[in-house]
Amino acid sequence: MGDVGPVDSFERLAALTARLASTAKLEEIVDAVLGQILELGFGAVWMAVLDEATGNLITLKEVIDGVDTTHEMPPVFALDMRQPVGHGFRELRMVNIPDPDSLFIMEGHDDVVPEGRLALPRVIYEHMRGHPFACGPLLGSRGQPVGALGLSSYRGREPIPDALFTTGLLRAFMDHLGIAMERALHITRLVRINDDLVRAQSVMERDARIKAVGELASAVAHDLNNLSSIALMAISVGMRSPEDAFQTLPRIERATRAIGDLVNRLQRVARADHPDTNTGTADLQVVVEDILMMVRPILREHSIDVAVDIGRVPLVSVDTTTIHQVILNLILNAQDALATNALDQRRIRIRVRDDDGVVRLVVADNGPGIAPAVLSQLFQPFVTTKSVGHVGLGLAAAHASLKHFGGQLEGRNGTNGGAVFEITLPAATTLPPPAPPPATVSTERRSARILAVDDDQDILYVIRAYLEPLGYQVETTTGSDHAIAIVASDPYDLVLCDVGMPKRSGLEVCDILRKSGYRGKLILMTGWDTDAINRDLRAADCDTLLRKPFLGGDLLHAIDSLMLS
Repeated sequence: MGDVGPVDSFERLAALTARLASTAKLEEIVDAVLGQILELGFGAVWMAVLDEATGNLITLKEVIDGVDTTHEMPPVFALDMRQPVGHGFRELRMVNIPDPDSLFIMEGHDDVVPEGRLALPRVIYEHMRGHPFACGPLLGSRGQPVGALGLSSYRGREPIPDALFTTGLLRAFMDHLGIAMERALHITRLVRINDDLVRAQSVMERDARIKAVGELASAVAHDLNNLSSIALMAISVGMRSPEDAFQTLPRIERATRAIGDLVNRLQRVARADHPDTNTGTADLQVVVEDILMMVRPILREHSIDVAVDIGRVPLVSVDTTTIHQVILNLILNAQDALATNALDQRRIRIRVRDDDGVVRLVVADNGPGIAPAVLSQLFQPFVTTKSVGHVGLGLAAAHASLKHFGGQLEGRNGTNGGAVFEITLPAATTLPPPAPPPATVSTERRSARILAVDDDQDILYVIRAYLEPLGYQVETTTGSDHAIAIVASDPYDLVLCDVGMPKRSGLEVCDILRKSGYRGKLILMTGWDTDAINRDLRAADCDTLLRKPFLGGDLLHAIDSLMLS
């Protein structure tokens, strides 16, 4: 089997070359070459890969007399220069041992090897049954070791001719195997590096979001306190007389709705990335409004005037998390750039336009502009003109992340001074849906039995006070287990339940009620992030999710849409 003609040799080598070129998997490479080497007359073949991190050899495969004996070999070999394989690695050649009995057989690793002799552990000697063998490194494209090869049982137990290691098919197979191994290792490293980069980018983005939310927390708290003060003061005024109460109620409503809207926007900013939340399209008008709702107090504190010009633009092809972070970074960068301007000369302009299927968003300031030395390398990592503590990754990360969606980020100096950053993104196929019209409240009498479940007695009081005059029969409870028990014994047309209940959440209540056979309507109320709740499979048990805070008209619209359908 070892005698192969020139034509057959060429065909076998060509076939092996094609097969190795088609795969980068070590196990497939090993199997392909191992089969060819076995056909050259070797009864035993061992292959290993070099682990550069430890300098050890990792066994990939061994076959003896057609039987896979990989499990019988040590999985890891330390390169011991006293042994043939270690000697071969030192001299970058195959070491041929025609007479294994000439070796010093070690009973233990600490045995003293006589000078001038090579050694072999007894377990390996017996494993090869004392047959002549050869072993040494497999070399990569630059002549560096990438793996190891061991050969034995040549045509039974004949010594292996030295010529096989310098010319002919075996030499060609060894060269091909080394280079294929090297390529596979490179690809594995590239995949690992890419995974590490993806993880690092994810950590950077998460840290940036945490930092951004932290920076905005005080501003949001400021606005929440202001809005709460308006509502509380209006209540104090309204308590003087019915006429005063009538005058202040609209202000209380506006302040309360503003609080709910602010919390909703903050939840969108702080929301953790999730496949269901990033649909691949974003509404730039909503994104910009969300950001400005929270940064305006910071900008106002720094005497920065913000002008926004947003035309009717289509949705853009980018996930909301990414574009939100990019725009927020640009606005905060502009804020930093304006620090040296006089207090009455600090301006940021935000403009969004649809340019024939490409949406352009521009953030411009009237600061000192971008230094020429920085402008040429603006989007390179670790380039920054900011103070200590800024590593210069924000613009580089923004530039790279937008490319994934076919977008671009460009920076330049404005014709009248200041920095101008322009984001271009491909438009999605549809325009953002128009805002739904406000719900109209019917004054018709109703007749349905409702159970309201919330751990806050005040919420239960106002729900009951609002619904009963309209004709609804309303029972209330603050306990989720009590709610489950009374629904089982007393039929209700609708259960209105808060999500954030102690002991059992509203989601659990809905799940238990449905499994127990309840077929009435279920409405969940929540002040939490509704997207996170909707991702819970148990949310499918409820009919409607009602976000807090809500007006009586919102509650009535939700009930009517279910009871009258």
